[in-house]
Formats: sequence, C-alpha cells, structure tokens
Amino acid sequence: MKWRLSLLAVLTCLASTWAGCDYSTTELPPAANSSIATNTEGEQVASSSESSFNDMKPTILESVISLIQTAALKPGGDNFKLAVLKLNTYFEDIPRSQFALEPTVRDYLKAAKLPEQVMAGFERTTFEMPDSRHLEDCMLYHGIATRIGGNGDDLTRVRRVFDWMVRQVQLAPAGTLAAPGLPQAQVRPYDMLLRGMATEADGGWSERGWLFMSLCRQLGVDVALLTYQPKDVEVPNTWICAALIDGKLYLFDPRLGIEIPGPGGKGVATLDEALADPEVLGRLNVPGAPAYRPSHELLAASTTKIGALLDSSPGYYAPRMLLLEKSLPGKYQTVLYRDPVDESKKFTKALGARAGEVTPWPLPLMVETMLFTSGEFVQATQHALFLFRPEFPLLYARIKQLRGELPEAVSDYMTFRFVERPLLMDRKTPMPQEVQQALDMYSTYFLGLAHLEQDDLGKDKKHLERAELFFKATLKDLPAPGPRQPYYHMFRWGAQSNLGRLNEAQGDLESAVAYYSEADPTAQHQGNLLRARDLILNDPFSPLPAPLSSAPASTPNAPPEFLKRSEAN
Repeated sequence: MKWRLSLLAVLTCLASTWAGCDYSTTELPPAANSSIATNTEGEQVASSSESSFNDMKPTILESVISLIQTAALKPGGDNFKLAVLKLNTYFEDIPRSQFALEPTVRDYLKAAKLPEQVMAGFERTTFEMPDSRHLEDCMLYHGIATRIGGNGDDLTRVRRVFDWMVRQVQLAPAGTLAAPGLPQAQVRPYDMLLRGMATEADGGWSERGWLFMSLCRQLGVDVALLTYQPKDVEVPNTWICAALIDGKLYLFDPRLGIEIPGPGGKGVATLDEALADPEVLGRLNVPGAPAYRPSHELLAASTTKIGALLDSSPGYYAPRMLLLEKSLPGKYQTVLYRDPVDESKKFTKALGARAGEVTPWPLPLMVETMLFTSGEFVQATQHALFLFRPEFPLLYARIKQLRGELPEAVSDYMTFRFVERPLLMDRKTPMPQEVQQALDMYSTYFLGLAHLEQDDLGKDKKHLERAELFFKATLKDLPAPGPRQPYYHMFRWGAQSNLGRLNEAQGDLESAVAYYSEADPTAQHQGNLLRARDLILNDPFSPLPAPLSSAPASTPNAPPEFLKRSEAN
C-alpha cells in the first residue's frame, strides 16, 4: 500500500479538509493600523510615502531572509507567519498582472492535465505559508549545492553533489519508514535530508532522484527522471536521473548510488552513449544482484520512446517566486523559479527523435500539496522524523551540519552523545532513556558523516580517521535491521557503504571489498557490488577479504514506545 502518485490524487486532496499539522497554518499576525491622509495633503503624503516605502524595501527583504534562516533553529515560533506578512508587504505595489502565468506556460501545464485548483495556486497574488517553506527549502539546497559543488565545470560540480548525496542519504526499502496503520509517505528533499534516509521504488517513487534535482537546480543544471516506454506498454516506466549539460544527458542512477560509467568505464555516460554501446548498460549486471533494467536491447529498440519527468514542486512554477528570486540581494541569490516550457524544450531537443512525453512529475506536486491538506499524510511523514522534534537536541545539530557549520555540529553531537545526565531542550526535564538511546545511534552515525564531509572538503585528514571510527562504532552498536526493529538500525547499511569508500580511498582494497559485499536489501547493494567487482578486476590475484564481525544481537522486544505512539502525536 502506498500513496498514489497521480494528479488525480492531488485533485482529491485539494478538496479535503486539513487537520492536525502546523505545515498548513496560515493565520497571520494583524497588520499595523494605518492612517488615511486628508484630501489637501494626500498627493504630497502619497509621494512621500512611496519614497519612504521604497527606501524600506531592502530592510523588509533582509528581515524576511533572517526570519527564514532562523526558523529551523527556533521551531514553534512565528517566523514563517511573519515572513509571509512581510513578503506581501514587500510586493504590495507590484501590478497583479505580473503574478500571472505566461500564456505558453499556462498552455503547457493545462496540456499536462494539472487540476485547475493547482493552476490557480500558481497565479496567486499573495504569499502564503507554503511559499515561505519553498524559500527555506531552496536556501538550504543552495547552500549545500554551492558548498559541495565548489568550482569547476558543470559536470564536475554535478558529480560532486551526486556523490555527496549518495554518501549522506541512505536508502530504506519502501514501507520500512511507515507509521503503524499508515502507508509510508513520500517525503520532500528537506525532510529526507533531516532524517538521512530516502526510498527508491517502482512507480515513480524516487526520493534520492528528487533531492538530486533540487540540488542541481541551485547549480543552474536541469535534472529530469527519464522514462522508457516500449511499443505496447501504456504507462512509461521510470528509470534514471539525467543531468542536462551542454545539450547532453548525463546518467546518474540514484537507486544504485552510482554515476553510469561511460564507454570503457571512463567518465559519466550520456544517454546517446548508452543507446549506442551495449556495454554501457551491460556492465551494470553483476553476480548476486538482479539484472539491470532496462536492458540495452529494450531501451535501444526503435519503437521505445524515452521521456522525461520534470520537478513539479509548485513553487518553481509560481510567477511570484520569480519576482522574489529577482529581488534577492546577491549574497542571498537562490533559484526559486524555473520556466517549465523552456526546460521541456531543452529536454525534448536532447532526447532527439526518440523523445516521448516530457511532462511534470506527479510526485513533487502530490507531496507538497498533501502536506498542507491531508492530516494522515502529515502523520505518516512525521513518524520517521520523531527524533527531530524541537524538544530533542538532534534537530539543531543536524541543521548546522546540513548548513556546513561542521565544527559546531560535531560539538553538539558530541555533547548530547556523551552527556551523563541528558535533558530535554528545556534543560530541566530528564530525557527518556529509550529516546536517548536512539539519539546516541543517530549522533554516532551523523558524526561519521560530518567528519567525512570535512575530509572531503580537504580541511584536515584527521577527519577521515574519525569518520571511520564513528562508522565502525555504528556497526558495533546497531543490530541488523529487521521486523519490529527501529528504523534507524538501517544506518548499518550506510556505515558499510561509507567504510567501503573510505577503505578504497586509503588503498585498503581488501577491506573495501568486504564492506561493499555486506548484505543490504536496497538497490544500493548492486551499486556496492559493482564497486567491489571493479576493485577485484583491477587486482584479480588479491586475497579474499576476511569476514567482518557479525552484527550485535537484536532485542526480541517490541520497538521503542516512542515509535509506537509517535504517529498519534
């Protein structure tokens, strides 16, 4: 059972009544009282007021940015409400016509059969709560993408971002993050980054893929989820992420966690190379894993159409976001809007004669709509985010880590990981023991990730050793994931993959192969086996790796109480 990825689902949830989630709170503080000028002084006052208002605009926008930046570290406040109020004040003198969709964009979205309610939302002339969330999301993605992407050409920067994503976001099988009695909710990239877990499943469910799109957008690179549709198949099958760079589609597989190697195993393969050379996809088959789909034979058949799904997050289609993007000062430059017609034309051209449908991807629009309209969907989303509630310290350390404030994040993790008498954030209430045990597991794994990023940024090689230390501690402390076990036990798989990468980088190929070969029920395992195979082929006479230590025994008890009750809070 899962939430339907369809525009019909969006239409249905738009008609439903929301209950129980602060995502959709739209009540705004009252506006300040205003006085009305008399007729005799009206013209002079109007001119003076207009000049004064224009002088205040930069300050208003700075205040909006400050409110958004501090919202995550001050949850429960009025930051988003105040930001919405100030945005509406900032744009109150803009002609309403500038909030309308361009005719070509409207025609494209209507042809994609987007519901009228959704179309009306794009053209709304006022900012509301989802808009402030969109700004917060994009600012976080921009910070990550520019920090990790660094300098270089577009492909180099995109490869760095993809590699960071794979190492930082562990795959979780569909259903393993579900709240009792509810299907697992698909999540937006922001929530996915918080919890460090994503799901890749059939039917267009690609959370890593969505995150990759969001990060690359901030680099000015369009990414789509490619589909393939054999002649007699009614519904296209989703396949792989493609980054559009200089008119070519470079292939990145978020399921396997690898960029598709080009001919001869060199560089990143383009779609044209994958179609022309059977070895490009053929080498993705490895013993011990399912056959890679689609096969070259199926994909290259003359009757198979190849399409593209574009990020349909509502904010990117709203003209008011283009107005805001153009108003942001240089130091806050963030991509908030993307013309879907321009993006569609570029992908259609890159796909060439085989081009199928290039259309909005239902998943982002569905998720971002249901977060503000469906109480059950919100409950399902919050289940795997319980430990990031504001009364616990994990949220604040994780936000700092994602923003690149790595020394501060490490300090925070260490503080609540090794404190003798843990307290809630009110600094008075004792931390429940089962919650502290879960926070210990999270902080241990996230400490490994934080040190790993510091090493990747070349700050100090000692961080590599510390990353290895914390990943090994994760394996030592976490039992193997399984039924009735806490979902964070799945960080074992992420620790295994990252230890494989670390040992490979240090030249310990035997240990790298051992970690890559460890069990993992997600498609990431196939990507790990491909890495192990390449290492073995490069040195076929190397000794077999020694077996790794077994996972600690799991408790036969039921999951922690907070995992059973969190869906009701």
